[in-house]
Amino acid sequence: MKAEDRFDSLIQYYAGRYGLDWRRIKRQIEAESSFNPKAVSSAGAMGLMQFMPATWSEWGDGDPFNPEDSIRAGCRYMSHLYGCYGEIPDPDERYRFALAAYNAGRGNINRCLAIARKATGAPESFREWEKAGRPPGPWQLWDFASRFLASVTGRHAQETLNYVRKIMPEFDIELPKPATPRFYGG
Repeated sequence: MKAEDRFDSLIQYYAGRYGLDWRRIKRQIEAESSFNPKAVSSAGAMGLMQFMPATWSEWGDGDPFNPEDSIRAGCRYMSHLYGCYGEIPDPDERYRFALAAYNAGRGNINRCLAIARKATGAPESFREWEKAGRPPGPWQLWDFASRFLASVTGRHAQETLNYVRKIMPEFDIELPKPATPRFYGG
């Protein structure tokens, strides 16, 4: 068994329990800790899912260096973040926003969304946008909204953009299938 596959059964179990795609969680673990359950970042993030101490105290249970505890907490937290972006109708786009929030913080992504809404002429405030009837717009796409991330997180924006791209590469996006050519006798 390859080292990166040793946690697959735990990832599959907890991702399933929280309604997530286990392959995305696995890529997230790779991006966070390179599958090292003892990883500690220079900022103090710990374990496979790289929880900061304050976030662990809210979402974790047990030991952040225990693979099962970390995976369970990471899936639970990602499920929560996914649910926080109900204004993003496309499930894959919503997942991108949730990943960005996991990496950069929910408040930063909410500010990014507000700026993106305002840039399209929609109300900047989420509440005002709801009062306006929840009009759709390009700000609901990560590719568009992420252009405003640097105005919120500065030089750290590129880290978040790379993080989301690494976990959800383009092949995850379902593209329309090309039409089958039809040949007519002549």
